[in-house]
Amino acid sequence: MSAPLAPLVAAWKKSRYSAPGRIVVPEPLRAFFLAGVFNHASGHVVAVVPSDSDADSVADDLALFVENPLLLPAWETLPFEMVSPATATMGRRAEVRHALAGPDPRIIVASVRAFTQRPSPSPVAPVTFSVGEEVNLDEMIDELVALGYERTHQVEVRGEFAVRGGVLDIFPAQADGPARVELWGDEVESVRELSVASQRSGTDISFLQAFPARE
Repeated sequence: MSAPLAPLVAAWKKSRYSAPGRIVVPEPLRAFFLAGVFNHASGHVVAVVPSDSDADSVADDLALFVENPLLLPAWETLPFEMVSPATATMGRRAEVRHALAGPDPRIIVASVRAFTQRPSPSPVAPVTFSVGEEVNLDEMIDELVALGYERTHQVEVRGEFAVRGGVLDIFPAQADGPARVELWGDEVESVRELSVASQRSGTDISFLQAFPARE
């Protein structure tokens, strides 16, 4: 996703002034300031804000200045409750942990609650699909099940996948919508967005990632 106000950040000059302790940034300038810091950083930048609503707001504003900022969500449940966090929460937390382990610098926003929750030791590497890639469908199904995905007749919610012949429908845990992967033999012929309502494929996707559906 392109950042429409990225040219403003390109003009942001790195200050030579070294603050002795804290820098006070007015709320309307938080996203622009973080984008400027990230633009001059040599690695990841993690911004910790007081609440979940603050994190959502800052992450949304950052998307105006930086491509693909990441939001680390907090579990909606307590550690010893007999209820799992939402699938989207677990998938997006896995996405952030995977990004932090990678070489490419990313900017990540988290609430205090999300930042202090202990991460799971479970693997976070995603299953990936790209046009022209060769995959073993049986092995891919086993891998998706191991990552917490449920096989169904048709996908409706995050964490589900369906297989019909050489067609794999999947709703990645971290994604806003499902996708359809069409195979020609063992080769990925196409990857497209999928409508839950009509179960019809739409816009082409060049690359698809499906992060674990459980933590």
